[in-house]
This record gives sequence, structure tokens and C-alpha cells, in this order.
Amino acid sequence: MVSELRKARGLAVSLAREVDMKNQRLWEIERHNLDLSSRLNSMIAEKDRMNYSFSEEMRKMQVIGLQNAKLKTELESQLNSMHLLVQESEKLKEEVAYQRKELEQRANELGKRESQLDNERTNFYLEKEKIAQNPYDSDYSMTVHINGLKDRLTEKEEELHDMDVLNQTLILREHMSNNELQAARKELIHVLPHILDVTSVIGLKRMGEVAQKPFQDVCMRKFSAQDWELRSVELSSMWQDKVNNPNWHPFKQAVKDGKLQEIVDEDDSHLRELKSQWGEEACNAVVNALMELNEYNPSGRYVVSELWNFKEGRKANLKEVIDCLIQQLKANKSLKRRRDGQRPN
Repeated sequence: MVSELRKARGLAVSLAREVDMKNQRLWEIERHNLDLSSRLNSMIAEKDRMNYSFSEEMRKMQVIGLQNAKLKTELESQLNSMHLLVQESEKLKEEVAYQRKELEQRANELGKRESQLDNERTNFYLEKEKIAQNPYDSDYSMTVHINGLKDRLTEKEEELHDMDVLNQTLILREHMSNNELQAARKELIHVLPHILDVTSVIGLKRMGEVAQKPFQDVCMRKFSAQDWELRSVELSSMWQDKVNNPNWHPFKQAVKDGKLQEIVDEDDSHLRELKSQWGEEACNAVVNALMELNEYNPSGRYVVSELWNFKEGRKANLKEVIDCLIQQLKANKSLKRRRDGQRPN
């Protein structure tokens, strides 16, 4: 009986342990399920957030697409306006050239008329002296002759006055035409950075800006890899400030190409020190900036932008700028058509 009780107790203990183990396992499974449920809820929330973000991005892309289409329409409108502007500018140039030619012709004619008037005056005084020396001629003949000469002089003077008025009118019209051309260039300088590609032959050149590459090259040789870039920026900025300083005027008068011109004085103490410490290329960069400022903005001494033909290294005319804009617009349209053709339906 005792043996059976012991067996029963042992079985009960064993069953109790097994129940405990199963309860522990059940608890672990429930905890794992809770963890999986929590992770699943997090994943669902993340998915909802990603769906919302995707929807927002799609909406933004649609807005950007509409804005790009609007900007493209505005750009095409601006280019068409610029094309009309360059046509008008070409007409203005032709008109200015015609007016200048007419002005030169009028000036030559005016010179001839003045010469004729001088001759008429001389003849008048000679005739007057001749008449005065011949007292036997009648007073009537003398009076008629003198009045005739006076009338001719008055007529010549009126012609000279009319030609002078016409001359002033032509000068004023030429001045107005030049102002319109300068206004067109300023407008192109304002919009060009937002339109043309950086690799374009035609673009904007900052006249009077000190080139940084010579200073970068010399600083790479003189300083460590960690310091050279900062030192080159500091150095070029310092010399840019010197170039912009109106109190520094390293120029001198010299005859060049048969004309008296103002050139950079390379014997200036600052330039000699620059060349000695940082080399000839750095010095040339500063000299070029000085020459550009002296040509394009001598009074202000600050950097100005200019339409530039980088291929030929000279100022670009309006026709070149507009032609470049039109070619780029055509290229953009052609590229867009090719991309649209490659998209799947």
C-alpha cells in the first residue's frame, strides 16, 4: 500500500512537473506570439507610413511635374521673346549703322556748306571793300548787290542751322538705340544662368574675378593635404579684396599699339611681392582681374558679369547668345522626345 502511494506520489509529482513545464512552454509561446503580434503591428504601421510617404512623394512629383511644365512653358515664352528681341536688336544695329553713315554724310555735307559759307563771307567782304573803293558806282547798285549777298548768307546760315538740328537728332537716335541694346544685354545677363548649360560655349564671365586655380596649384605644392584647400581660398579671397579696393591703383600710362593706354604696373610693390612668394601664374591671375575691372568697371571696382564667347575668348554679341539659347531649346526638345519614346506604354 505504501509502495503504491509512493508510486502515485511520484507520478503526481512527475505529472505536476510536466504540467509546469508545459505551462512554462505555453507562457513562452504566448510571449513569443505577443512579440510577433507587436512586430506585426509595427510592420503594419510602418507599411502604412511608407504607403503614406509614397503617396506624398507621388503627389509632390506630380506638383513638380506641373511646375516643370509651367517653367518649360515660361522658358519657351522667354526664348521666343528673346528671339524677337535679338531680331529687333539686329534691326536696331542696322538702323544705327545707317544713321551713323547718314550722320557722317551729313557731317561731310555740313563741312562743305561751312566752307562754302566761309567763301561766301569772304566774297561778301571783298565785294564790300571793292564797292567801298569805287565811289563812282551808284548807291542803288551797291545796295542791291549788298542785299543780294546778305540774302545768300542768310539762306546758307538757315541751311547750316537745319543740318545742325538734323545732326543732333541723329545723335540722339543713335544714343537711344545703344541704350536699348544695353538693356537687352542686361536682361540676358539676368536670365542666362537659369537657362544655359554650364558646358555651353556661350555663357557669363565674371569680369574682374581672380582665378582660383593658380592659387590652388601653388598651395597644393606648399601645404599639406589637409591645409592647402583652405589656404588657397584665403589667399585668393585676400587678393580679390585687394583688386576690389579703389585705393589700390597699380596702373601706369604707356603707348601701346600707337595709342596712349592705361596698363598694369608690374613694378608695383604688391605685385612684386605676390610674384615672389606665390609665383608668376598667381600674379597673372591678379593682373588679368585688374585689367578686366579697369575695362568693365573702373569706377565701381567690383566684379561684373558679361556675356562671353568662351570658344573665342571675347564678348558675345546678342545674336550669338540667342542662337545658342534656341539650339539648346531644340536639343532639350529632341532629348525629351527620345525619352518619351523609350518609356513603356
